[in-house]
Amino acid sequence: MTRRVLVCSLVLGVITTVAAYPQAPAAANHAAIEKQIVANERAINDAIAKGDMKTFHSVVAADAAGVDTGGITRVNAPDFDKMMQQAKIQSWNIDGSQFYWVDDNTVVHMYRWTGKGTFGGQPVSSPVWTSTVWTNKGGKWMAVFHQETVAMAPSTPPPSPAKK
Repeated sequence: MTRRVLVCSLVLGVITTVAAYPQAPAAANHAAIEKQIVANERAINDAIAKGDMKTFHSVVAADAAGVDTGGITRVNAPDFDKMMQQAKIQSWNIDGSQFYWVDDNTVVHMYRWTGKGTFGGQPVSSPVWTSTVWTNKGGKWMAVFHQETVAMAPSTPPPSPAKK
């Protein structure tokens, strides 16, 4: 009898401990997700170059936003698709991908974009340092925020002062 009470107490203690401290979700396979995100970034760039807004919207959240030299843009703005038709990209590439994982469902993809083309008749800047925030929405990785910073040429250090 004492042994049965001891075993039941032990089992109840283990169950209570497991219930009180939920297990952390298994770490996602970050490498596979990163590969998928790079493929999605390439799909977005290719879609913009081809004017294919259906593909663009398939991996960019409807409520996504972006920041670039033109200001803040929202994907769900009434004239967004029409505005994006002004992009005439002849060539592009992304390289130097790095990832910052916020948690297993959110990651920032940082990379360098280079390309040639115009937007609204003006030449696009190249190279551009870029980052996109990706989040897992119901099992699908979607871009929710994107920013672009025009790369600056390294500045030349001032000359050393003359020695006296």
